[in-house]
This record gives sequence, structure tokens and C-alpha cells, in this order.
Amino acid sequence: MDLYPRHMCTVHNDVELRMANTSKRAAATTGGQQESRGREVWLNTARQALIEEGTAGVEVNKLAKRLRVSRSGFYWIFKSRDQLLKELLDYWADTSTVLFERILHSGARNGMQEYRAVIDLWIEQREYDPKWDAAVRDWARTSVAVMKVVQSVDNKRIAVLEQIFLNMGYKGKEAHIRARVTYYHQVGYYAMGVRESRKERLALVPYYVKVLTGRI
Repeated sequence: MDLYPRHMCTVHNDVELRMANTSKRAAATTGGQQESRGREVWLNTARQALIEEGTAGVEVNKLAKRLRVSRSGFYWIFKSRDQLLKELLDYWADTSTVLFERILHSGARNGMQEYRAVIDLWIEQREYDPKWDAAVRDWARTSVAVMKVVQSVDNKRIAVLEQIFLNMGYKGKEAHIRARVTYYHQVGYYAMGVRESRKERLALVPYYVKVLTGRI
């Protein structure tokens, strides 16, 4: 026996069709905003997973579990895990580079003021996250493509430091080498896992500045 009479099936189908059309219209209006917010949530969750677990943690099922949602929500936004990983890497490259580049565009500064702004960026860690950097560098050890992106970001940051040394009055190779030494010093600081309190680091800053810049 049919669950619904024929005429009831027709009514039922019409209602479903109207509901589907309504949903589509609503999605057309708010879908872009919802997708943008959803993408940001997934990327931030993937970022935290990468920091805590490495790439093994950036799996659809694991991310869905962190968010307490079904994995189907992931595929509304990303075609695949590979797309998520690419966007995660692009997100790191874009946001971590601009933190340094904007120091050169923050108003009238001399080279020493710019240099101290970079030191402040590293020490205060309000926006710069060394754990995020370290996670991507660990990832780069297993991927040539990621390594190339990391090298590109490193070169851009060194270029910022070089311009800062040029603004101090250093020229040519000396400005470039001082920029590299400063940058390698800081990257090595995190790679070695040096443990110092913020107070201790601040107390040492004048000595590092004097050694690395040749200025007081």
C-alpha cells in the first residue's frame, strides 16, 4: 500500500520544491558571507591543528571533530584536503609577510625606530606567532613546495630588514649581511627553543641591538 495517496504525493513534492527554491534564494543572499566565515573557521582550526599536531592533525575528520560538526560541512567550502592545505600555506605566507612589510609604511621613521619595531614584533608576539612559524617550517621539511614558499617568505622578510639597515645609513652588501645575521639570529632563537621570560628578553635587547646594528 502507498504511504501517501497520489494527490498527496503531488502536494508533498510541490512543498518540497518551494522549500528548496526558498533555501536557494536565501543561500544566494547570505551564502557568500556564510562561506567566508566558515572558511575562516576551518582555516583557523587547521592552523591550530598544524601547530599542535603537524600535518597529521590537518585531516578532515580530525578538524570536524575539533569543531564538533560533521565532515560534510568541510566540503561545502573546500574541494579537498589539498585545497585546504594550499590555502593554509597561502594564509601563512600573506599574513606573516605583511607584518614585516607594513613597518616600512607606518609613517616617518628612521632606521633605528624601524629596527626596534621589528624587535617589538618578535618579542611582544601580539600578532607574530613563533609557534605558527615553527609549524610551517616543520611542514617544509617534508614538502619541497612548502619549502619554496618558506624560502620566499624568508627572503621578503630579509629584504625588509635590509631596507631598514639602508635607512640606518649602511650600504650594499653590509646592509644585506646585517639583515641576514639579524634574521638568522631570530629564527635560530626559536629553532633552539631558548626559554627566557619576557623580562629577561627585554633586559637583553639593548645588547643584541648594539651587536647586530652597530648602534646604541
